[in-house]
Amino acid sequence: MADRITEGYKLYKDNAVFVEHYEPNHMIFKVKNKNDFYLVSMIYGYWNCECADYTYRNQREPGSFYCKHLQAAQFKLLDLLNNSVKG
Repeated sequence: MADRITEGYKLYKDNAVFVEHYEPNHMIFKVKNKNDFYLVSMIYGYWNCECADYTYRNQREPGSFYCKHLQAAQFKLLDLLNNSVKG
């Protein structure tokens, strides 16, 4: 899990996370990983990513797995929230 957090942070720091839609209870992020983009969404507190890693591992134990794309989106969300408090 720590590797995915680190990889997610790298994606965030490389500006590979784009906000597609933002409302307090509904967010969609597009995360670029090499040549691919993955959509990460959060609806009413439930996170989802369309990558194979998340899909496979989350099916085994729903809600227990966060892929690097989802981690990257959460770092971006933290950035958005911190900037909204400052502004």
